[in-house]
Amino acid sequence: MTTFADVLPVQQLESHKYSVNFEYDWCIGTVPNGGYVTTAFMIVASKHMQLTHAKRQQHNVVNLHLEFMRRTAVGNAFFTVKDVKMGSRISNLHLTLSQKDEHSDELIDEVEGYITMSDMSTEDGLSLDTGYKIWPPPLPVSLPDLSQNRDKNYIKRGRDPFADFRRAGQNMIMHLIRPEQRPAQFPKALIDQWVLFQPQGQKGRHTNDALGFVVDIFPQLIESYVNPDLEEATLGQDLSKDEFNDLIRKKAEPHAKYWYPTLSLNLDVKKLLPEEGVDWLFVRVQAKKIARGRFDLQVEVYDESNDLVALSTHASLVVSSSRNITRAKKDKPSKL
Repeated sequence: MTTFADVLPVQQLESHKYSVNFEYDWCIGTVPNGGYVTTAFMIVASKHMQLTHAKRQQHNVVNLHLEFMRRTAVGNAFFTVKDVKMGSRISNLHLTLSQKDEHSDELIDEVEGYITMSDMSTEDGLSLDTGYKIWPPPLPVSLPDLSQNRDKNYIKRGRDPFADFRRAGQNMIMHLIRPEQRPAQFPKALIDQWVLFQPQGQKGRHTNDALGFVVDIFPQLIESYVNPDLEEATLGQDLSKDEFNDLIRKKAEPHAKYWYPTLSLNLDVKKLLPEEGVDWLFVRVQAKKIARGRFDLQVEVYDESNDLVALSTHASLVVSSSRNITRAKKDKPSKL
């Protein structure tokens, strides 16, 4: 069964330097999906603790903050790790992702982040029941029925309306609320989904490594405003590619109008998933304010037992999709 560690193999170059290859099938346009990049950071951090600091047994990411300064690209990505603080229970790392500029071959710093590492299997300390409940409450689900696409509240999403542009989304099977079942009190800028991992068409399972991708892959909620009939048209459709494209042409523009690049992403991991992974995860995504070309995302991830697995917040932009495919020379080269 495929996990994200299989999708993103890491090569250690030196004790604090690593490389990963970003692939085309995980892109939005020409840019690797931000969640895909986030997971690369998580896997590199875990690999660093396993190889360079093996005695510490701290290979689980418990907290992460990333700043996306420049667009990443398909191809080799180089990670430089700085050991900020090595502790007996918690260790802190600083990671920088660099890639060669396509015009000069000089290395450019593109994404930087701080990651907190620990051994979640040995965590011991005060635990209290806060009584927190996700609100509004999600609709009930029968996962056996959902696996057959027969659940009364959720239905499998068909092809993405702009699948050639948003290729990364094809690596996840999403089940969304049936339009006729959506409660009136649910805000428009809220998405509930049950997701299965399907890397490049293969059956996969969610592990903690995958959480960076899980919190950043979902139907773009702004599309429900700019293309209000489009998402409903994708649900439950079992059409050929030509039939689907013809349907989409009747509902919206032929190309994605917007691109939603991530400015910063925070991830707080609450639970260690089984090493062999799990099939289903529930994800709620909500925006609180969309204004002046910027918006926020609040993300909650739960397992099949309704236990909170992770929280995430994003700051993102709304820009023309043409900004994604038009690449300019990068500035401020750095040395690996």
